Amino acid sequence: MNPLVSLIVPIYNTEKYLPKCLNSILNQTYQNLEIILIDDGSTDKSSAIVDDYAKKDPRIKVFHQKNAGQSAARNVGLKKATGDFIGFVDSDDAIAKTFVGKLLKPYLNDDNVSLTICGLRYNWLKTKTSTEVFLQPLRKRKKHESQKAYILYLLAVDGRLYSSVNKIYKKTYLKNLRFDESLNFAEDTKFVLEYIKNTPSNSNLAFILEALCFYNYGTETSTMKKTATIWKNWQVSYENLKNWLGPHPSAREKFWLHLICLRWHISHYRAKRRLKT
Repeated sequence: MNPLVSLIVPIYNTEKYLPKCLNSILNQTYQNLEIILIDDGSTDKSSAIVDDYAKKDPRIKVFHQKNAGQSAARNVGLKKATGDFIGFVDSDDAIAKTFVGKLLKPYLNDDNVSLTICGLRYNWLKTKTSTEVFLQPLRKRKKHESQKAYILYLLAVDGRLYSSVNKIYKKTYLKNLRFDESLNFAEDTKFVLEYIKNTPSNSNLAFILEALCFYNYGTETSTMKKTATIWKNWQVSYENLKNWLGPHPSAREKFWLHLICLRWHISHYRAKRRLKT
């Protein structure tokens, strides 16, 4: 079995990091790829870089558009993607050469897998240090535990579900799902949760306990950095989470919601401290 995997890369003014990102995709050990590059109105050399790469590899498809934001660019990619599985890569980041192969493998071995998730390596550009996270095993879903209670547990204990880029999605479950273009904070988390809502309630998540996605801290714009310092943004995310959960949460689900709220208060505090340093 050799399914096509679509990798969607939204691009905006990342000429410094873009070649490394694209090379990490082209050098994947799993080669049956559709590489969708969405140039979101770049004003630097990013547009020329992607056009040049497209001439060298027929798997690359380039689309240029007026600047509309990362979510809009990703949504164009979702509309254009033809693969059986889909992943997202940010243009200022990179992926390990085994990223696609290792995240695809659980799907091929078990029809009941609905989402695969790997660890992350945070590269702190300012201090030139790296930290690998989400490598520890998490408990499996309990026999009589609801899918939503298990997801809330995962959101409460660590951050591996929050991002959209450390995952491979099955197109069957994506359906017509799109990123919410009205959000500029935690849109990834909302997308992941809505995807999980589309999956069978008895399906499984597969965790790959390796840092296969390399996230560069320090490339964000000042506006992006500030979004996490605004408590109203966290409140909107919390309301979205409650809407996803539904009107009648169980006692266990309420417990995890409370812990998530505490976790987000701490994250908000840390974001404000980071902005000052």
